[in-house]
Amino acid sequence: MKSLVLIPLIITSIAARQPRVDPLVTTPKGQIRGLQAEDGDYDIFLGIPYAVVDEQDPFGPATLHPGFDTTFEAYDGGVSCLQASYGGNLIGTIHCLQLDIHVPRSAGSSHTLPVLVNIHGGGFVTGGKGDQSPIFLIKHDVIIVNINYRLGVYGFMCASGNKFKNQGLKDQVLAMQWIKQVIGSFGGDVNRITVMGHSAGAMSIDLQLLVNEDFANKAILMSGVALSTWVIAPETNDIPIDIATELGYTGSDVKEAIEFLSDQSPEDVVQAAEKLGIMTSEDGHPLTTPCVETAEEGALLTDYPVNLQPKVKGMDIMIGHTNKEVMFVYPKPENTDYYRNYDFKTELASEFSEVLDVETVRQFYIGDEDVNENLQDEILDFGSDVAFVYPVQRSIEKYLNAGASSVYSYSFSYEGQRNILKVIMDLQSPGACHGDDLGYLFQFHELEGQEIVEEDQNMIDVMTRMWTDFVKHGNPTPGSNQPFSWDPITDLSWRPYLSIGRPVEPKSRVFHDRMAFWDLYYELHGDKIHGVRA
Repeated sequence: MKSLVLIPLIITSIAARQPRVDPLVTTPKGQIRGLQAEDGDYDIFLGIPYAVVDEQDPFGPATLHPGFDTTFEAYDGGVSCLQASYGGNLIGTIHCLQLDIHVPRSAGSSHTLPVLVNIHGGGFVTGGKGDQSPIFLIKHDVIIVNINYRLGVYGFMCASGNKFKNQGLKDQVLAMQWIKQVIGSFGGDVNRITVMGHSAGAMSIDLQLLVNEDFANKAILMSGVALSTWVIAPETNDIPIDIATELGYTGSDVKEAIEFLSDQSPEDVVQAAEKLGIMTSEDGHPLTTPCVETAEEGALLTDYPVNLQPKVKGMDIMIGHTNKEVMFVYPKPENTDYYRNYDFKTELASEFSEVLDVETVRQFYIGDEDVNENLQDEILDFGSDVAFVYPVQRSIEKYLNAGASSVYSYSFSYEGQRNILKVIMDLQSPGACHGDDLGYLFQFHELEGQEIVEEDQNMIDVMTRMWTDFVKHGNPTPGSNQPFSWDPITDLSWRPYLSIGRPVEPKSRVFHDRMAFWDLYYELHGDKIHGVRA
């Protein structure tokens, strides 16, 4: 392991004559200078490039960054990968393969700290490393690394041939390689690296665990697994040809179309893709997501997740979801027409190639009632179970069967003022939405300046302690750090989980009746799973 070398740089303010000591770290990639944090006892290194995208081949593989001949000033963390934001405006650049490192000042060569690598969500089309500030987590003496990876058509162009597929996932592999080479210089323990993700970030991690034996030492998956219904995209040559045609291409050959697109402004390419609706399908899911590759050199994912066993022997895993995941994609209660006309068959069609026993599913969730606006809660349960909750439970079984050392399961139902997606979208329905748990682990721009009420602060303290204890020990409640014990699932006959609500308490068998129903449904119809989104 490289020793930590911090060389103080003294900069004196002319006005105040107060010295500032900027951290300078000598790494195998060269010297990197960061900034002292103003809100805690840690240092920040922003916008460090870990890989390089080829401008002549922007849809193809990136390469590890060669390193720095002069000191790299890691002061700017504002870069994200090129995307159309939720408001429709273009942000970012294709030269975005960067990471941010937050380092407690207690870290050093004689006191190495565990490392938490965070992979952001955003449906594989939006998001960035700067979206989530780790100011709450960093207080618990772990090094936090946030990474970017290519998104949308540049990260997940599922055209024929492997060259353009899953580049965002392959970027993540390069990021982990860079971190393992360099993090020791920052006082990180290369043998204690935990990778964490939410939504598409968690789905990415699950995919990596299916194909990569040494991606990380431990994993935290929040509201997303590879078995979720919309993760795997079908291969199609229509997307590059349609975008190229929009920009003036007149042919019909996919290779020529991508070569044409490689010569266009990346901003024009993404703008055209957004205009054509390629970033989002009719069912609200992105069309540019991971896809299966042919088994040849450079391939990462060569089969559907349902057919693969995770490479997690001896690993500790934390995994969970919220209790009303799909609230963010379902209309608000006042949209009564939607719930009066809700179609169970449409949701099931995203999971099965043959939609069977729709009436049985409908009967289980709403009985003999006609669908109506008063059944929103039951409809949210159904949608959440199909898209998130049951895929997580199936994944837990796969982890245990593959020899995972321990699997810690949770369900988040707490409602406070930091339920981030409910705040952003002004959602008033009871329960916790997809992403709401993140507000108690990270700071968000949307919540800056908000006074944290005592109950929310208690939840921040409980969750950040459990998450970082898992990073440190592989156990979220070691010793007596909490007034309860969070037991792992070690076999499928007893499924303990932590209910994170009011109160936080251990329970067993999350949503037992609903999960038992889906166990039976899959036992009867599991052979009809098609592996790709309809």
